[in-house]
Amino acid sequence: METLINYDKQLLLFLHSKGSLTWDTLWLFITNPLHWIPLFFIIFFLGYKALGVKKASIIMVITALNTATTLIIVNLIKNAVQRIRPINDVSINNTIRVLIEQNDFSFVSGHSAVSFTIAFITFWVLKKHYKFIFLIFLFPMLFAYSRIYLAAHFPVDIVFGMFLGYVLALVFYKIIKVFMLKK
Repeated sequence: METLINYDKQLLLFLHSKGSLTWDTLWLFITNPLHWIPLFFIIFFLGYKALGVKKASIIMVITALNTATTLIIVNLIKNAVQRIRPINDVSINNTIRVLIEQNDFSFVSGHSAVSFTIAFITFWVLKKHYKFIFLIFLFPMLFAYSRIYLAAHFPVDIVFGMFLGYVLALVFYKIIKVFMLKK
């Protein structure tokens, strides 16, 4: 396990070292969940156009429940594992640029889990209606990478967040499929 943790730290240091003052403002903007709200309105609009206002609204509520469930599970895992964030890890934080301050735990990434759960549900619900809906995955990839760029998460935190988001999206998509997307 110690070997995996060391590789994880080295990968973070490598990826984080590619940052520069030029890009800091962009990644600080991207990491803020409030800046993604317009995307959620676009997703709802696409759902409305493809499925109608009633189905789109119900799917939006189920997706919100999925998001809340994801956040609860993320916080349970974070408090159980209690992995220190890179910016607070004394073994490496003297070699990274600290751009944000966070004092909670790192594993798993809530940004990654929530953004991937939203992207997977959106993709599965709308893939029959929009040829380029796969582009929705740019959102969680940028969102998740921002956490590495800012040294708020280790890469393993991101990967497990992605996996958690996928699993929970799958569960909630099955609910949507049974009740909302019947033929």
